[in-house]
Amino acid sequence: MNSINHILIPGEATEDYDRCITASPNGTIYALSWYLDIICPDWELLANRDYSTVMPLPVFRSIGRKTLSQPDFAFHLGVFSTSIPDPETVYRYLQAIPRNYKFRKLCLNKFNIVPKNNTRINNAAELDLISPYQQTRARFSRVIQNRLNLAEENSISFVSNTSVNDLLMFSYRLDKLNKQKLKPNQISTLRLIASNAIRYRSAQLASAYDRTNNLCAVILFLIFNGRASILHAAANVDGMKTGAIEFIIDHFIRENSEQNLVLSIDNPADKYLMETLKNFGSGISEYPCLKQIG
Repeated sequence: MNSINHILIPGEATEDYDRCITASPNGTIYALSWYLDIICPDWELLANRDYSTVMPLPVFRSIGRKTLSQPDFAFHLGVFSTSIPDPETVYRYLQAIPRNYKFRKLCLNKFNIVPKNNTRINNAAELDLISPYQQTRARFSRVIQNRLNLAEENSISFVSNTSVNDLLMFSYRLDKLNKQKLKPNQISTLRLIASNAIRYRSAQLASAYDRTNNLCAVILFLIFNGRASILHAAANVDGMKTGAIEFIIDHFIRENSEQNLVLSIDNPADKYLMETLKNFGSGISEYPCLKQIG
């Protein structure tokens, strides 16, 4: 049986590690090394000898003790493999986590099958874009159709090259979509994520402008391995009134239809966007979050 190595400082191993994430059927942008370096600089790694199966460990230091906790802006981690890992493999990797680490929370990906005891199931909304646009649009709810009509009546327009700075300043000063305002450390993290995702050609920043050419809504899409995840969205008062968020999402669906791509909302706490994507016709997938290792 292939042994599992615990790598405290993944540095020199990141090329092999990222190759595994990229080749994995369950690979996610949240698990790429550059992304982990931003959201969890002290992350560690479990891997077999040839790096065909890996598990990033989101490690934080608290009062001198190492703690495993799900980082902000990452919703699915867990075990990744060049073939879908079987439950026994997932179990072995979970058991390889050092027992002296404090365990707070760890969310796995939907292909990691674990016993349901000590597990909370979170949801992600997923909309497959493989169908022609008109077929997808036929599944839009009346709520979405009304919101898109509202956007058209108010002459909302689309812009695809919003700057990272505009995203952050607009979100911090004018956002009415999210109940909780971004904290300074979250703004810094989001800036690094957006800038690096653009650098790696894994992001699209899309925005909506009102009839007076003022920014009224913006969405950051992260695109990797056949999945386009809405990481962050914001809208001002006018954007909320005129269906600007729905307008941007509809534009993304129209432009990316008939591709092997799934549009998703991975954050279960984002109730507005989860409900919105469901009204666009999405399905729901489940992924396990662990509070302790059984």
